[in-house]
Amino acid sequence: MGLLPATERQKKGQQISCIQCGICCTKGGAALHGEDLLLLRQRLIPRQDLITIRRGEFAYNPLTDKAQATKAEIVKLGGTGREWTCCYYDPLTKRCSIYKKRPLACRTLKCWNPEESLALVETDLLSRLDILEEEESLQELVRTHNSTCPLPDFTSLPLALQEDTERTVAELEALINRDLHFRNKAVDDSVLVGKEEMFLFGRPLFQVVQSFDLHVFQSGNCLRLQWRRKT
Repeated sequence: MGLLPATERQKKGQQISCIQCGICCTKGGAALHGEDLLLLRQRLIPRQDLITIRRGEFAYNPLTDKAQATKAEIVKLGGTGREWTCCYYDPLTKRCSIYKKRPLACRTLKCWNPEESLALVETDLLSRLDILEEEESLQELVRTHNSTCPLPDFTSLPLALQEDTERTVAELEALINRDLHFRNKAVDDSVLVGKEEMFLFGRPLFQVVQSFDLHVFQSGNCLRLQWRRKT
């Protein structure tokens, strides 16, 4: 059933404007689009507050209402600590601390009438290389990380774990340790990289794979994985 016009929704007691409940902010920071590049250029939103979802990483897609491999890279506002709640959301006041300079997706969002927001999904997304257009050394660092530490094929990963657990786990262990070594070296070499790690490289791979029932533990100087097979 389609959404009723605003006047009709008001007559029926339905929401027709933002009530500042904060729910949208607790579900994750907004993805950034081409129009938001000016906010970054002017340092109104610092890169250290961003996180990258690499292409192929699983993320919630509002168009399909499920988690699936992303078709494009997504740079978004980071969360608070290990939570997805937007880093600019103040839970005490239930207000946005950058309201006047909030990104396009935030300005567009109307939870009571989502069509305009849904039209933005997967369109004109900003990438790391877009944002780093004038910083060749950081662009090269991102490219090197992508080639040195590629994401596994998450779509086929569950089946691979079922069919050949030992080999698949071994390959993933090699990837997560290579990714961790790359990050540690890059952070040691540059204070800037340390502050912007989540933007430059996305979430560490050992964190990403845990959503596939893989337990991560330390063994000596390496990380190891144990697959929790579902019965």
